[in-house]
Amino acid sequence: MSKVMAVVLGALALLVWQLELNQSLFVSLHHALAVVPGLVWRLLSMAGEWTLVIGVLLWLAARQPLLLPRMVMLGLGGVLASIWLKAGFDVLRPPLLLPVGTVTLLDVLPTNQSFPSGHAIAVAVLAGVLMWKRSLRGQLGLALLAVMVCLSRIAIGVHWPLDVLAGAAAGFVLVSLAERVGKSSFPPALLLQACKALALVLLAVTLVKLWHARPNEAYVLYNLITLGLCAAVLRRAAL
Repeated sequence: MSKVMAVVLGALALLVWQLELNQSLFVSLHHALAVVPGLVWRLLSMAGEWTLVIGVLLWLAARQPLLLPRMVMLGLGGVLASIWLKAGFDVLRPPLLLPVGTVTLLDVLPTNQSFPSGHAIAVAVLAGVLMWKRSLRGQLGLALLAVMVCLSRIAIGVHWPLDVLAGAAAGFVLVSLAERVGKSSFPPALLLQACKALALVLLAVTLVKLWHARPNEAYVLYNLITLGLCAAVLRRAAL
């Protein structure tokens, strides 16, 4: 399913780019999606927050320590891809390019570049990993989650359609590549301790984020969930 999603989303991204539909499609979708309360979009958007996604990856690795190399590849690869691609393309976000009044921001405007969407990469990684060994119905449900998170970034007003299409395609490509990474040959107990160390780092980062900024309810919620995931990993490592 990850390969199929990557191909479909990549093809849609090329179509939007070739037909120069990016701005017009953003305006149409942004206004159409405004019928849904902003709180809903912010809550959906949090499923694409990297700290939360990394928390899930560590939780999965704690349950199956031999999969830790895959999870590290996905987390590190996704974050680095987002940083490098944003810096390389240097695309401005919709509120900075469109006429004043066109965009209704539903959240704080990020200060970094727009292309690709880091949230789209993250949620594609999350959905793709959770798709492993699930039924077709489960995979379709996770694909729908990824679509909704991508739409949330347009509804909130911080990303172009091309940003989320390319970002999600990149995330699913990463998952497809991670499937080829073999299980670790290190002892499970050692890998579990590595999970514990990474969880402690994530725990510290999340606490700092909560201490310094709480811009909305979704921000607080996803950081609290991340703390819960870190606690679950530490509990698992202590058994």
